[in-house]
Amino acid sequence: MNNTVTILCSGFGLGFYVPGLLIERKLAGLGIKAEIEVFETLMPEHKKEQTDNSRKAYQQSFAVALTSQKIPSDIRSSLDAGAVERLLQQWKQEERQRFIVLSGHWVHVIDRYREITGCPVDAELLYIDAELSPSWKNLRKLNPGYAQGYREVSMYDPLNREILCRIDAGPMEALPPSSRNGRLVIHGGGWGIGTFREKFDALESAGYELDIAAYSAQEIGESIHGRHYYMNDPQWRTWNRDSSGQYTFPPFAEVTGNVAGSFPPCQHYEKGMYGVIRQASAVISKPGGGALIDSLASGTPLVLLDPFGPHEKINSDLWVELGYGIRYGEWAESGFDREALNRLSRNLQSARDQYPDYAVSYAEQLSAAEGRS
Repeated sequence: MNNTVTILCSGFGLGFYVPGLLIERKLAGLGIKAEIEVFETLMPEHKKEQTDNSRKAYQQSFAVALTSQKIPSDIRSSLDAGAVERLLQQWKQEERQRFIVLSGHWVHVIDRYREITGCPVDAELLYIDAELSPSWKNLRKLNPGYAQGYREVSMYDPLNREILCRIDAGPMEALPPSSRNGRLVIHGGGWGIGTFREKFDALESAGYELDIAAYSAQEIGESIHGRHYYMNDPQWRTWNRDSSGQYTFPPFAEVTGNVAGSFPPCQHYEKGMYGVIRQASAVISKPGGGALIDSLASGTPLVLLDPFGPHEKINSDLWVELGYGIRYGEWAESGFDREALNRLSRNLQSARDQYPDYAVSYAEQLSAAEGRS
């Protein structure tokens, strides 16, 4: 048996990609070999181009993005059969048995692998959101019993208002409110979608300086009101490995109008946008799974914008109920009160260490299993 843990990510959004990298690095630090696979590598080039086109359409219209979630789809029609077969034969030859699955799309592939090997597959289905995201919901429609034979692991229990585990973002400690820079990070997740662009003027009128995530050179304006713009390399794609064959965090930089050639590799998560978030007083964004992970890891509260679908609505409700976030409208009604953000930050800091780290728990589970064998 190959002891490598294969972490199955999706490049559709950074929230299903970056957590996999964080888990991989934490497992490596614990002495466990882990490798990443990204679902989109199994798609032909024209399907990847369609993904890029969808990203652009969703950035231009949040309504289009929301509507897309309501359209039923079977991701198997987007797969390159040859690419799938090559991956399955590689796994079979290497005797891969341990998997962590972050996207429901991968279950179709894991099911096929289980069929052709006839061997037990030790797979955890890790739910990054407080409710099933679209890839899992589409899978459930096609196969209501999809989880049979696998372990389901939820990061959150919204019914009981609980966080069940967290994902560690690195060794740096969360800063207390007094050590933060007083600025606000505002972004639209990995794809740059949502209503965040509509909030700049109101926040600046309230006296805040902004660290803004830009998603194209056209979005970068003058540094008025102390604005800072940051960007991931727009040419980078989650499904492309670097020159050493590794998947990486997105190349990242603070940018001005000319962004050509200005994105150095990002070897450590805190050298990217997370490092900016860690120093800020709050993040204004839609309530994606990645935003929750960053918030808890950094102790930075969320000011919650309109959710991208029902699963993000439940994310938002949970963060408000736990006292880790506030809805934008409520915060605006308070006059954009700074002390409200400080209270939320203190709540996060006091509670963060009580939640078990997923990778540590996984490593302990492996150790216990090996001890029994």
